[in-house]
Amino acid sequence: MSDDPRFKPLKEQDGFAIIPDRWKIDYFASAGELSRFFLELKDNAKIMGTRCPSCGSLYCWPRSWCHECYVDCEWVEMSPRGEVVVFSRIEINLNDLQQMKPPFIQGSVLLEGARYPIVSFFRDVAFDDMHKGLPVKAVFLPAEERTGRIRDFYFVPE
Repeated sequence: MSDDPRFKPLKEQDGFAIIPDRWKIDYFASAGELSRFFLELKDNAKIMGTRCPSCGSLYCWPRSWCHECYVDCEWVEMSPRGEVVVFSRIEINLNDLQQMKPPFIQGSVLLEGARYPIVSFFRDVAFDDMHKGLPVKAVFLPAEERTGRIRDFYFVPE
């Protein structure tokens, strides 16, 4: 039988029919006023964040306004260095667009000074050597491979 869920029989659960299916939808999404984050990844190999001019909170993922002060934030270049907050080894292929073949390591890194961690991939490190607090730095793909997405960089041990 095919691995395609559209050809698998439905299941009953609690009196409801659960119907396996697959959606493939091509679409365009506007990043709006936060577009600079993606443009800088692609064009200049920089991770951009925003800083609150009132309280100094540093956000990456960038926010257009401070979640404490409700003041408009200003763009700043983030340090490419940080430390591992959480990580996991991915053992399965989640979709046909996945860049990395399993197994690989994905997790969150708190960049220097940032208020919240950012999710990315880890390379050049064994899973057994990963730990919370591990110092890491961002490495960007070559310019011709960058597409303006979070996959344009990954983290390696410092």
